[in-house]
Amino acid sequence: MADVACSIVVSNWNGRADLERCLPCLAAQTFADHEVIVADNGSTDGSLELVREHFPGVRVLELGANLGFATANNRGFEAAGGHYIALLNNDTEPAPTWLAELVACLERHPEAASATSKMVLFEPAGAVDGAGDIVDWSFLPAPRGHGEPDEGQYEDEVEVFSASGGAALWRGDVLRQLDGFDEEFFIYYEDVDLGFRARQLGFTCWYAPRSVVRHRRGAATKGLSVFELFHPIKNRWFLIGKNVPASLLLRRLRAIAGGELVWWHRARASGHLGAVGSAYWTVLGSLPRILRQRRAIARSRTLDEAAIDRLLSRRWGGTPPVGRA
Repeated sequence: MADVACSIVVSNWNGRADLERCLPCLAAQTFADHEVIVADNGSTDGSLELVREHFPGVRVLELGANLGFATANNRGFEAAGGHYIALLNNDTEPAPTWLAELVACLERHPEAASATSKMVLFEPAGAVDGAGDIVDWSFLPAPRGHGEPDEGQYEDEVEVFSASGGAALWRGDVLRQLDGFDEEFFIYYEDVDLGFRARQLGFTCWYAPRSVVRHRRGAATKGLSVFELFHPIKNRWFLIGKNVPASLLLRRLRAIAGGELVWWHRARASGHLGAVGSAYWTVLGSLPRILRQRRAIARSRTLDEAAIDRLLSRRWGGTPPVGRA
């Protein structure tokens, strides 16, 4: 285990072309006291050969199979030696000061568990991908400002609900206290669940606008696959079932139903209504586990219902982007 200030964990699955662009950006970081760990989900496209040949200073964790975004990152967290642990999508290009700005933000906010970057899209150019994550009244998570023209409206360092799993920095001791991501999520909303759990322990999350990352998010307007519908629907209910106090859940039932209609509409438009039923069936089968986690979270919760309610965005989060996360 390396003795460094920060460990950067990059999960990868058949992302050789993305790694070719991302890893040189990490080598160019102005915050030099860091290590890079690539957690590889059984790639068959030459990703591992690329890293070993061209980036010998990068540590590789071979997982042997596609275990999902959550599990790959957890294995990276376990191997990390840094006081801080950064998460970065492989399909990003961070600016040279990306990591330095995240570290500086956390140091300015000792009560914070995490800091999250400003993510901008390659396509369309000049558009915001996310300025931290929000959760609206219907418990639909979404990246703040996604798709908006970047016109300076997200240049203030502010508190946000949670940190994006695509580009963020966590205190390593808090990640370990929380046991990292819930691996049952596999992919999508695992970062919001982690942030929600941290919030309920009294930690905050801050948006660092000068920590900038460009992101190649895939289009998700039409033709969503079963995979891209099943996991967000399932994981929204995992998120709600684990984290939302019963009284708040009852007060927000109408809004929750409205949020669910968003996914029903997307499933119908994509011709995959069966994905909805499969997601519900999986949630029902997971109820014993969800209830155990719910009780454990409730026992350690330091925030009351009113405080949790204040964390929710009064602004409709819109349609959560799916596709390449």
